[in-house]
Parts: sequence; C-alpha cells; structure tokens
Amino acid sequence: MSTLAYAALTRRREKAGPGTSFTTQPPGVGPWVDSLSSLVPSEVLAVHGALLAITTTTDNASGTVVTTITDPTTLKGVFYALIFVSMLLYVGGRAVARSWDRLDFARVLIPPLAFVAWTMLQKSTGFDAAFPELAIGPRTAIALIGGVVLGVVAGLLAYKADQKKTN
Repeated sequence: MSTLAYAALTRRREKAGPGTSFTTQPPGVGPWVDSLSSLVPSEVLAVHGALLAITTTTDNASGTVVTTITDPTTLKGVFYALIFVSMLLYVGGRAVARSWDRLDFARVLIPPLAFVAWTMLQKSTGFDAAFPELAIGPRTAIALIGGVVLGVVAGLLAYKADQKKTN
C-alpha cells in the first residue's frame, strides 16, 4: 500500500457526507483499507530495502547466510531520515485538504511507527544500526503488538473521518 494512499483515503472520507464513505460515496471501501495502507508505508520500505544493498554484505561461505551491516553510520542516518520522510509523505498527501483536524496529528504518526515496526521484525536493518543492543525477543514482541494497536487505531480514525461533517 502507501502512505500517500492513506492520506488520500482520509481526504476522500472527510469530503464524503457523514457516514457514507464506506458505502455510497468515495472512497467506498471499508476501514480495513485505511489500516492496511497506513501499516505498509511502501515508499519508505522500498527506499530502505534499496539502501540495505549498499550498507550491508551477505556471506554464505560457512553454509549459513550471514548478513553484516558494513556502514552502520549511514544506515542509522537512513533509518531516522525515513521516519521523517514517511511523515512528510502523509503531510504531502493531506496538503490538498483545506484544513487539518486534531486527529491528523495522530494519523501522521502511524506510517513512521509502522516503518519502525517493519524494521524491527527484520534482521540487519536500519533499526539494528540505531538500536543494536535490543534483543530479538523484546523487539519482535513490541513490533507485533504495536502493529496490531496501530491497525486498530487507523481503523478507528477511519471511522472518525467517515463521520466528519464537511464544511
């Protein structure tokens, strides 16, 4: 999905009449689409994946694949920059909206938190460069539980946007 799609869905929901954006008016899709699009910030995940190719190496000499972060400083900087970029993407997607409401300040945090969760679930990522000391157990638990919570929050925010009265 996409952070830009998430922002566009919110914009369309707010333009629709109250209680109609899931069925009769655009976007015409359920709140699960908002949850999915907010939890898969594909733009920053793609950039992160591309940059992993130049900041890590993979060795299979021992018969076991081992990935090593070869440029932790760059990868750590990329991690933090992509958190910021994911917020900018949401802001850009909402920029054509006439005004923000207080719930947009919650919505803007979902894509970067989802990005962090995705990097926590994988090995040898920007998260490892930024937080090398966090063990696999706690980081996986935080990411999985956090993902569920973020999905629920995104769905609830979709309901709020659906009920918003247009000006």
